[in-house]
Amino acid sequence: MIHKESIQKLINTNKDDAELLGLIEDCLSSFSEYHSCIYGMEIWLSLYGYHNLSKENYQDKSTALDKSRSTAHNAVISSIGILNRLCDQNNISPIYEGIVSVERLYRVEIADAVLAYVEDIVKQRQK
Repeated sequence: MIHKESIQKLINTNKDDAELLGLIEDCLSSFSEYHSCIYGMEIWLSLYGYHNLSKENYQDKSTALDKSRSTAHNAVISSIGILNRLCDQNNISPIYEGIVSVERLYRVEIADAVLAYVEDIVKQRQK
C-alpha cells in the first residue's frame, strides 16, 4: 500500500524547496507512466495478433512493449526507494512499507500497490 498521507507530509515539508519538489514530482510521475505502459501494452495485445500482423512484427512489437513496461516498473521501484529515503530524512513514515527490491515477488507487490494508488488518485480527483 502506498501511503498518501506520507506523500502529502513529504510535499508539505519540502514546499519551499523547488528542487526537491521536482524530484518528488518525477518520482510520482513514474507511477502514472508505469500505469500507462501497462494500459498501452494491454490495448495493443487486444487489438493485434498473428492474424493481422506477421509473426515477426507481432513478436517485435510485443517484446518492445514488454521492455518498455519493465523499464517503467524499474523506474517505479527506484522512485519508491527515493521517496522512502526522503521520508526517512524528514522523519516521516515511509510511503511504502514493504520490501523495495527488484526480486520478482517484491516487484509484483510494488506494482499492485502503485497501480492501486494511481487508480485511487483518479477516482478521488477534483471534478
